[in-house]
Amino acid sequence: MILKCAIIDDEPLAISLLESYVNKTPFLELAGKYNSAVNALPALSKEPVDLLFLDIQMPELNGMEFSR
Repeated sequence: MILKCAIIDDEPLAISLLESYVNKTPFLELAGKYNSAVNALPALSKEPVDLLFLDIQMPELNGMEFSR
């Protein structure tokens, strides 16, 4: 079973590190990476994912608010 996942973080280094881990994990497929939760909303409403990697401290909309 392959899990589609997305990364939402405002730090480029964190996105890069998480992307590296996802690419090394055989059962994960990266569906998208976003530097803003606000930018991720339209894309994820069109193409849902199974797993989200969220930053909990982002401007505008943090990871905790996004998950609700």
